[in-house]
Amino acid sequence: MSRSGELPLELTDGAFHVAEARHLGLPPGRVRRGDLARPFYGVRQAGSAPESTRDRCHAYLARMPNGRVFSHATAAILHGMPLPGWLERDRRLHVTVPAGLRPPQCTGIVGHELRRELRDVEFTDLLPVTAPLQTWLDLGPVLKRNDLVAVADFLCAGKHPRYQPSELVAAAERVPGRRGVRALREAASLARARVDSPKETETRLLILDAGLPEPVVGFEVLGVNLPFNPHVDLSWPAFKVCAEYEGEEHRTDRRRFRSDITRRERLEDVKWRVIRVTDDDLQNGGLELIQRIHNALVERGWDPTS
Repeated sequence: MSRSGELPLELTDGAFHVAEARHLGLPPGRVRRGDLARPFYGVRQAGSAPESTRDRCHAYLARMPNGRVFSHATAAILHGMPLPGWLERDRRLHVTVPAGLRPPQCTGIVGHELRRELRDVEFTDLLPVTAPLQTWLDLGPVLKRNDLVAVADFLCAGKHPRYQPSELVAAAERVPGRRGVRALREAASLARARVDSPKETETRLLILDAGLPEPVVGFEVLGVNLPFNPHVDLSWPAFKVCAEYEGEEHRTDRRRFRSDITRRERLEDVKWRVIRVTDDDLQNGGLELIQRIHNALVERGWDPTS
């Protein structure tokens, strides 16, 4: 029988607290054996230590009292929000406790005390987490403007978004004096519906920061010879100019690559000027990309002096 087989059945599926092991009659030496991972103080788990944020949250549940909730960057990851790489790589879990209680002090945990405006908590994969809007508010002091707008756009994405940009504006107005509130208000004012990706957000913000007219997000182009009316990423319909962000999948997926060619040609057939954007175009402030867009708009009748 393997060492892990010596454990009671109740302890072989997921993490457990050493107090639970003692309650089940395990001798103290058993929980100190090398076949058990120690993801957090007082927590053991058969096999290797959990790696993903979701798995580490499940492991921490073994010692997390009721009423506590995963929050901040941890909640953002559990919700699938786009975060900068440095924050995604931070293995610490953020846990918020009710007002008046002492936040957890444990290696691998960042504790926070509940603020009065926290009202909305939900469960993701049986894990208690702050709701997406509250999570975005909590990220206000942490993220830079573009990253905060990318999360805001994420909340308002899709055909049936959970939030509208106006709701983010209202939420940021309800927390005066809070750390990061100015960044939240700016990000809320820049949030738009139907944004497809963080790179699209980055492209749009580069355009705005360069002083070019704000593009329309997700504009539906009519009269195109395709089975459907395409929605272009960013566009200036009055000038029939659009910018389409192309990620790696546009290049590596053969079917997507061929579809993109057809789509572009059909848009050009109805006199649209299509500007293709890749990640390389966004480097160093996107200066060359901004010039291309500027030139295309001028060629189509935009007057930069008006």
